Amino acid sequence: MRTFRYDFADSQMPFGGLMSRYSPVAALVLAAAIFVFDTLAPYDVAIAVLYVSVVLLSLNFTGRRGTLLVAAGCMGLTLLSFAITHGATPESAPVARCFVSLAAIGITTLLALRVATTIAEIGKSEERYRTIFLATGVAILEMDLSALKTRLDALRGTGARDMADIARRQPDFARQALGLMRLINANDTAYATFGASDLAILKAQLPLLVPADMEPSIWQLLDAIWRGQPHFESESVMDALDGRRLNVLYTVAMPADRKRLDLVLVSIMDVTLRRQAENALHQAQAELAHVSRVATLGELTVSIAHEVNQPLAGVVTNGEAGLRWLKRPEPDMGEVTQSIERMIADARRASEVIKRLRALSSKAAPQPMPLDLNDLVQDTLSLVQREIGAHQIMLRLSLPDGLDRVSGDRVQLQQVIINLVVNAIQAMAAGGGEKREIAITSRRADGGIALEIADSGPGFSPGDAANLFAAFFTTKPEGMGMGLSICRSIVEAHGGRLKASSPSGGGASFEIILPAFEETA
Repeated sequence: MRTFRYDFADSQMPFGGLMSRYSPVAALVLAAAIFVFDTLAPYDVAIAVLYVSVVLLSLNFTGRRGTLLVAAGCMGLTLLSFAITHGATPESAPVARCFVSLAAIGITTLLALRVATTIAEIGKSEERYRTIFLATGVAILEMDLSALKTRLDALRGTGARDMADIARRQPDFARQALGLMRLINANDTAYATFGASDLAILKAQLPLLVPADMEPSIWQLLDAIWRGQPHFESESVMDALDGRRLNVLYTVAMPADRKRLDLVLVSIMDVTLRRQAENALHQAQAELAHVSRVATLGELTVSIAHEVNQPLAGVVTNGEAGLRWLKRPEPDMGEVTQSIERMIADARRASEVIKRLRALSSKAAPQPMPLDLNDLVQDTLSLVQREIGAHQIMLRLSLPDGLDRVSGDRVQLQQVIINLVVNAIQAMAAGGGEKREIAITSRRADGGIALEIADSGPGFSPGDAANLFAAFFTTKPEGMGMGLSICRSIVEAHGGRLKASSPSGGGASFEIILPAFEETA
């Protein structure tokens, strides 16, 4: 990467290189020789045109003003020579040759200055690029992928259809491709990122810094090269020379005017700390969601106790009935069998309730799976059924069959439904209205499944709408203001949306939209 001042010494002009230091002397000698030859030679030709070489030579050792002075000097020598040889008896032919020479010197000077200005701008641009290349906080590698491109073209010639076809033929081709990628240059950030002290070390070790975990991303890059894409971006992992595992976001720029891919820029951003911070944030969100679930279960203690006591009471009742049938003079084994079967059914029902409660209160990692949203709603409502009845709320369900399944974590989505239903119950209880109704509706919407939970409570004001999902915002005196914020985080983590509305006539509606589960081949 060269920097250009305003000289051609470092450029690729004919008078570049070592000659630049001798250019002033050479220009002076050449000008003197042309003057003598033009003055004394008997030839009827425009010898003074040769002064253009002096003008071009001056670009090696002077700037714009100096070049203009050299051009003016050459014109002066041309006129002086003309005056010496033809001044007494000027004729039309010598005058014409003089004007041609002067025009040639003038035009050459203007063109030379224009070219020099362009070269200077290119030099400044290259200097800016060099500064960015070296000083940027992103690791940048200049790569030569021409050997890889040649190899891919050869495989295309053998009938390979795509990278999937090559992967079937040569499963280790991604690793082979790394050996065909030649590192040309790297900036200081690249050395610091990978712990290399110089280019030679990084060049020798670069293929070894790509772990097996990165090979799927390399296959994607090869596919982009195969299809002629000018740009590729991916996130993966790489190793540093000191053994650190790095999370990296890398971009490969393949210029359209370099079909051979002999100059490809690879920018690599170390996002390890960012990923660690995101993981810590996700962990904190999971902890907060767990605390919220436990708090919600605390609010439903009465309902939970009822749900557990009901089947346990059935076990006791059926057990006592079975004993009475056994104590009769002639035991009725049929009735005893039915009593025992009912006891088993009630025990299983109690077990299912406890199982659901344990799942809601656990801190297990999310487990995405295909879910029937209607079944999930029915299952979840059993935990809040007593609360609904205790507040004399009418529950209307519209859960049509045949809806697509969604992909999600059962416990987290149950938490969202419980939270929204409990909020509706508390809003209507606080509002004191006579009409108390919760409507839960599911339907297809926007390529997914929508679940709407609407109540007939007082709703919320337009001023509260903007902050409704903000952390620590609450309209309840005893509320923490975390429930809806957590609900939205859970829904968005599932790739969905949660929105709220409150019509002017009262009531609040919360709509969850989750993407439909897609079967993989």
